[in-house]
Amino acid sequence: MLRGSPDKEKIGRNGRNLVKVENDDGRLRLRFTYGGKRYAIALGLPDSQVNYTVAHQKSTQIELDIVSGNFDPTLKKYKPQRTSQKFTSGNVVGLFEKFMKEEQKTKGLYKGTLCRYEATLRHLERYFQNQLVESVSDIQAEEFRDYLRKKVAERTVKDYLTLVQAFWKWAEAKYEIKHNPWGEVLKTVKPEPKQKVKPFTAKEVQAILTAFSTNRYYQWYADFVAFLINTGCRFGEAAALKWKHIADDFSTVWIGESVSRGVRKTTKTGKARTVILTPTVINMLRKRKHSDCNPEDLVFPAPEGKHMNDRDFRRRAWKKILAELGIDYRRPYSTRHTAISHALAKGANPLAVAESTGHDPETLFEYYASVIQPIAVMAEF
Repeated sequence: MLRGSPDKEKIGRNGRNLVKVENDDGRLRLRFTYGGKRYAIALGLPDSQVNYTVAHQKSTQIELDIVSGNFDPTLKKYKPQRTSQKFTSGNVVGLFEKFMKEEQKTKGLYKGTLCRYEATLRHLERYFQNQLVESVSDIQAEEFRDYLRKKVAERTVKDYLTLVQAFWKWAEAKYEIKHNPWGEVLKTVKPEPKQKVKPFTAKEVQAILTAFSTNRYYQWYADFVAFLINTGCRFGEAAALKWKHIADDFSTVWIGESVSRGVRKTTKTGKARTVILTPTVINMLRKRKHSDCNPEDLVFPAPEGKHMNDRDFRRRAWKKILAELGIDYRRPYSTRHTAISHALAKGANPLAVAESTGHDPETLFEYYASVIQPIAVMAEF
């Protein structure tokens, strides 16, 4: 599809356009015939109004060279300039790669976070290619937002643009880039609020625990599920537990590590905590620990002996147990929400619950205000 209007295009002596600007699968290219030979030049630019203006400037240059007899049949004069390296040091993709490497070095990005960086990089590469950072306009930032909306959900669009904005701020400080077009664009991205996940009822909890403990295929996970529901620990924290983290009398457990996709790291908050265990969990751990247990052994290993994998657990066991019980599906993470909700509903101190579960107190009050027992009214005199 051609953009523009006849008054913007040059008309040759034969009454036809000498050089046409075309959309080739979302990218702009130039096409024309000269000396009986057909030519096509891929500009490496996404089809947008700003880039279309740039393409027309290039088409005008070619037309003038043809008329003046200075046409370069090799097309080197008209093709986008490329360096011997894949990316120049000042373009969007090249600088984002440097930003990502620096973030990895200074922050030690974990696999899940790194995946978000890599996904953002792929979209920047497809859309901006070799475009310089300082040449990205407000209009292009809006068009990139619209491009992302066609690819991913609105919440993911916000995640990617938040990362791009952080990258631009980094480039502003490091390379004196003077304009950051992403702040206003981010304000226009408003994901729909998510409905809060319902905690499992006491009856549902008992049904789930019974189902795991009696199922011939998934009995292996029974103690693990009981630990999650009774402590409110995150899945990765429970999967990372070693016997050396359990007190000798089984009264407490030290939570200072987590595991995700087999990678051991610190907890989500970066802080360690000691959790006081209930009699139910204490008895379960006593029965579970054998006399020949090594302190470095996992408390809750997967059937093959490695770290528990949340995807495998969810797909192989969790979904099937809930389906058999006729319980509405909720992620395994809902065991944490369930533990916190029931503790607060029974009158537990919110700050003590926050400390025990590794929750931010402000977040806990925000998300669990409806189940926190009201403070007693002061007596009247």
